[in-house]
Amino acid sequence: MMNNKKTLAPCRVSGALLAMACLLFPSTATHAADTLNLLNWEEYLSEAVIERWEAETGVKIQQVYFDSGDKRDEILAKPNHRIDVALTELISSDRFGERGLLEPIDAKLLPNLEHVPPRWRESCGVHGVPYLWGTLGIAYRHDRLPAAPTSWADLLQPARSDEPHIIMMEDHEDILAGALIYRQHSINTSNNDELKAAFELLKAQSPAVLTYEYAITSLRSQRYLDNADMALAYSGDQQVLNEVEGVDGEPWRYVVPKEGTLLWVDCLSVPANGAQRELAYRFLNFISDPEIAALNATDLGVATTNAAAQALLPADIRQDTTIYPPDAVLQNSQVYQPRPLEATQTRRRIISALTNAHDAR
Repeated sequence: MMNNKKTLAPCRVSGALLAMACLLFPSTATHAADTLNLLNWEEYLSEAVIERWEAETGVKIQQVYFDSGDKRDEILAKPNHRIDVALTELISSDRFGERGLLEPIDAKLLPNLEHVPPRWRESCGVHGVPYLWGTLGIAYRHDRLPAAPTSWADLLQPARSDEPHIIMMEDHEDILAGALIYRQHSINTSNNDELKAAFELLKAQSPAVLTYEYAITSLRSQRYLDNADMALAYSGDQQVLNEVEGVDGEPWRYVVPKEGTLLWVDCLSVPANGAQRELAYRFLNFISDPEIAALNATDLGVATTNAAAQALLPADIRQDTTIYPPDAVLQNSQVYQPRPLEATQTRRRIISALTNAHDAR
């Protein structure tokens, strides 16, 4: 959907270490009063929206990118990170909020929140403003596979089990979701036996994995363009993958496996130590304006949480089932819930073991 390529910003980075360096040691221009520092996924804010914001406010948006929730959390945990607005989700926003690192959202300062239904506001808790939502599934090259994947088994137990051709992601939450759903377990489980079974499934899949780096990041590096034909992905990722340099046409497509999916909701949060609170709230209200939310969702090809914005979307967006899935898919979806820290630590050990074993191979 998004045809405009972003211009690289002074601190536009993918790696967590470089991102932290940009934030902890910012240039005068980067952290000037006329700049809003946004921690975000890559290609997750419309260029047209950025232009509208900058034209209306005279304030530049400086984005720093992360490619996994773990890397995002590393940045937010730094005491002097200089982030004004951060993309989060319920688990991370609750955890950082409890530690006093995120500010409880003051709804009185956000009149445009009236356009966001309670369902989505509850999905972000007290420390987040709903932004976009979607599903977890499989992105695939329809021009390289003999048939479209239909099951999590196609990704997790591939026919070409010893041929690296799959991209996963280094995220202790989402990498386990498909395996847990395939095993008919809750994505929120704290049961060690269930987590171990999911780990064993992912470990057996590992010889077919090219990388655990997020698909958008890894394919943009040009390292795996000739080999990758499936990836663990979020709805909307296929739009960006089709814009990667060296990809002709629109070969990447997206499917939700028949066993069910994860329904994710992304939120925007305000760090408690942010120096530009007023500016942060101005941005949150701006992005929640129905016209702006509709523009953003249309350009990104991702579902908006803004009810008033949905009426402004083009018909082809509203009718695209990869963006707005049918009720049958929604009814067969799970959502994350807060869980004990110990269960999260177990998940982090799992992804660490997977990536370490893969790197050593």
